Amino acid sequence: MQEPYYIENAIKKFLKETKSKYDGQEAEFDKIIDEKLITTIENIAKSTLEKLYNYCISDDSDLKNREKEIYGKISENYKIGIRLFEGFIELNTQISSMTYGKYFKLFNTFDDHIKLDTLIAIHVRACQVANEILVLVKNGYADGAHARWRTLHELSVTFLYLYNSDYEVIHMYNDYEIIEKYKKAKEYKACENSLDLEKLEDDVWEELSRKRDEIIEQYGKDFSEGYGWTMKDLPKGKRNFRELEKHVGAEKLRIIYSWANESVHAGVSGIKDKLSLREEESYHFLTGSNDCGFLDPVQYTSNSLCQMSEVLLGMEDSMLHKIFDELLSYFQNEIVLEFSKVEGYE
Repeated sequence: MQEPYYIENAIKKFLKETKSKYDGQEAEFDKIIDEKLITTIENIAKSTLEKLYNYCISDDSDLKNREKEIYGKISENYKIGIRLFEGFIELNTQISSMTYGKYFKLFNTFDDHIKLDTLIAIHVRACQVANEILVLVKNGYADGAHARWRTLHELSVTFLYLYNSDYEVIHMYNDYEIIEKYKKAKEYKACENSLDLEKLEDDVWEELSRKRDEIIEQYGKDFSEGYGWTMKDLPKGKRNFRELEKHVGAEKLRIIYSWANESVHAGVSGIKDKLSLREEESYHFLTGSNDCGFLDPVQYTSNSLCQMSEVLLGMEDSMLHKIFDELLSYFQNEIVLEFSKVEGYE
C-alpha cells in the first residue's frame, strides 16, 4: 500500500493536535471544523506553510526521490543504448552541417539555395526534436518521447516530399507561411478581449490580409486551405498528412503515428495505455517517470532521422558519404539491439 503523502501527513498531524485540545465529542469537533473550514484551512496553512514550502523545494521530497531512483535505473540499465543514441543524433547533426556547408557554396541559383535552405531547416529541426526525445528517454518519459516522435515523423514525411518536388512546390511551401500567419492572427483577434491580450494593430492586420490576398491571387483559392501547398500533387479533398504519407511511401508507419497521437490527445486510449507502464503495472496511475518503454520511440526516431540523412548523403557519390551511410546503419541497428536487450525483446 502506498505511503501517505508528506503534505497529507502534515495536515493529519495538525488536525490531531487540534483535536487533542478539544474536550467535546468527536462529532461536535467535526461539525466545528466544517463550520469553520476556511479558518481551519488558514490555520493549517499558517502552521505548516514553511515546512511544506521547504519540503516541496528540497531534494528530499517524494517526487525528487522517485525521480532520482528512476534516473539511476535508466542510467545503469540503458547506459550503452543511450550513449549510442546520443552518438547517432550527433552524427545526423554533422551530416546536416556538412551538407549545407558544401552545397551552399556549390549552388549558384536562387532556387537551388531556397530548396537547400528549406531542406536543411527541416533536417536541423528534426535533430533538435531527436535531442528532445533523448532528454525524455534519459529522464523516464517514454510516452512523451513517443509523442515527440510524432513531430519527427511529420518532419521526415515533409522533407521527403519536398526533396522530390520541383522549385515551384518549394516556393509554395515557404509562401504558405503567409496563410499560417493570417490564420493565427485571426484566432488571436478572436481571443484578444477574453484573454486581455495586447491588441493586434490595425496596420499589422491589414498588411497580413493584403499579403494573403496577393498569395491567393497568385496560386488560387485552394492554396488557402489546409495543406494548400501540396495542390500540385494531391487532389482537392485529399490534401492532408495521411495522403502525404502515401505520396512518399511512408504509409506503413500510419499505425505507429496513430499510437503516438494517443500520447498527444485526450482520448481514452491515451489515458489508459502507457508505454511507460509494464504489463504488471497497468493498473497503476503514473504521474511521473518510469524506467521502461523506450524501445519504440528510440527505434522510430532513429528510423525517421536516418531516412532524411540518407537522402542528404545520396546527393554525392563519394567514399566519405558512403562511410557516413554505413555509420548511420550501424548506429541504428546497435541502438535497437541494446534497447531490445534491456526490455526483453532480444
